[in-house]
Parts: sequence; C-alpha cells; structure tokens
Amino acid sequence: MTEKILTLADIANRLSQEYCQNYCQNYLQDHKKGQGLPSLFFVTDQQAIPYPEKVISELTKGAAVIFRDYDHPSRAALCAELAKLCQKKNILFLVAGDISLAEKIGAGGVHLPEAMMMQAGDIRRNYPRWMITAACHDLNSVRQAGKLPIDAALIAPVFPTYSHAGTLTGEQKTLGRRGVQDMVKASGLPLYGLGGISSLNGHELIGSGLAGLAAIRGFQIAQEIPRPMKRG
Repeated sequence: MTEKILTLADIANRLSQEYCQNYCQNYLQDHKKGQGLPSLFFVTDQQAIPYPEKVISELTKGAAVIFRDYDHPSRAALCAELAKLCQKKNILFLVAGDISLAEKIGAGGVHLPEAMMMQAGDIRRNYPRWMITAACHDLNSVRQAGKLPIDAALIAPVFPTYSHAGTLTGEQKTLGRRGVQDMVKASGLPLYGLGGISSLNGHELIGSGLAGLAAIRGFQIAQEIPRPMKRG
C-alpha cells in the first residue's frame, strides 16, 4: 500500500500562500505582466537532468524555469527550444547570466549569479518589465540583493546537494531551516530555497518564511513512497 505525500509543487504552493498572507498582501497578484511570482522554479542542468523538456512538460501553473546550463555546447539553441516549450505552457522562462540571450529569445527576465547582482540596476532600466532574480549564499549577499531592483532571490544550499559536493561530506555548511529563517529576517525580498530540496524533505521548510522553492534534481524524486500498512 502506498501513502501519498506532498509533492514538491504542493509544498511550494503552501509556502507561497503563507508568504502572501504574512508578507506581501497583493504583491503576487499585482506583479509585472500579471504573472505574479512563481511558487516553484525548475533550474536546468543537463548533467543532472539530461531531459529538461520532460520536467517542463510536467510543470503546473505557478511554476517557472531558470535556464542555466552555462557550459552547454549549444546553449543558445537549447535555450530557444526550452523557451518555446515554456511559452506554449504559459510558464515564465528566465535566462541565467546572459542578458543578450534573454533578449534574443524573448525571455521573461534573467537570473543573476551572485557576482552579477550589481548589474540589476542597469537591467531594470533597460528592461523594466523583466523579472530579475539573483543567487545568494550568505546574509551579506541577501542584504545586498534587498537594496537592488531585484524581484526575488534564490538562497542556497539549503540541504546537502550534489551541486555543492562539499555539503555531502560536511566540508561545506548548509543553511538548514535556521539559516533560511535568518536570511528571511535579513531581507525584505521574497526568498526561494534551493539545494537538495525534494518532496521528501521540503515539508521541513513550511513556516520558514520562504516564498517558494527551487530545485534541479528534486524534480526526479518520486512523489509517492511505499509505507508499511497499518494494522488495525
């Protein structure tokens, strides 16, 4: 017998609802283009997820895609292909770290690596309707992002993850729930947890103040797991 657990989207939607009630009032409804902030980001990485189109095909309303794949040999072509898939599904598509590519394929905005955050002002002036997100890894970067025209930040790594191998051996610290809450308190921006998050552990972040979740491999985690049958 299997017992259905919360999916990644379920958890992200709950976080988004909590965030709206506690922090942003009508912000999500009034955001640029009427799209609102997503509750869940799929961050592409073909080494981890060889077929991103499969994940995109299963995304539901309220999700968005951040196209990363910085070192892909055909990055521009893959970006254009995935952007078209998102357009058909009416899913927000952001390009990481490349303003010109985002403009070329008609993206809804950009995701800035931490080192590019200071470009946010120029980007906002040139592309006022774009959504701009940024990556943050500590309290200082979160505070800095809050001073810039950035719509939201992805904070990482929340849990041990293959994307940061040191977190698996203990050589690199993770944020954990307490670190996430510290970042939420330090910034007025909507924050999204990234790093090692799946349907199996995402519930630990409910009530943390996050506006939603972001994941790479987390989309591959089974949404149902076997449970022992209860005896009467």
